[in-house]
Amino acid sequence: MTGSPDMQSTLPDTSPKGTTLNWATAEDAYHLINGLLTQVTAANDLVALMATLLGESHLRHVVETPQWAAYQTARRQMEQLQADLEKFSATLQRLAADRPDVAPPDEE
Repeated sequence: MTGSPDMQSTLPDTSPKGTTLNWATAEDAYHLINGLLTQVTAANDLVALMATLLGESHLRHVVETPQWAAYQTARRQMEQLQADLEKFSATLQRLAADRPDVAPPDEE
C-alpha cells in the first residue's frame, strides 16, 4: 500500500496477512460515497415533488410500472447505504481517536 507512514494504521490482524488502513484513501472513499448519497437524495426529493405535481390520477399510472418498483427498491437500498456510511464514519473517527497523529475524517 502506498502513502506516508503517518497516513497508515495497522488494524488488528483479522486475516492471515493483516490489514493496513490508508487514511487518505478511507477519507476519499467517505467523501465520494457521501457526495453520491447527497446527489441521490436530491434526485429522490425531485421525484417526490414531481409525483406530487402529477396528481393522484396520473401518479397511479406511474406507480404501476416496473420502473417505479425499481426506483423504490433503489431508494430503500440508498437508505441502508446512508446508515452504512454513518457506521463507516463512526469507525473511522474511533480509529483516528486511537491515533493522535491522524486527523479524524471531516463530516459534511
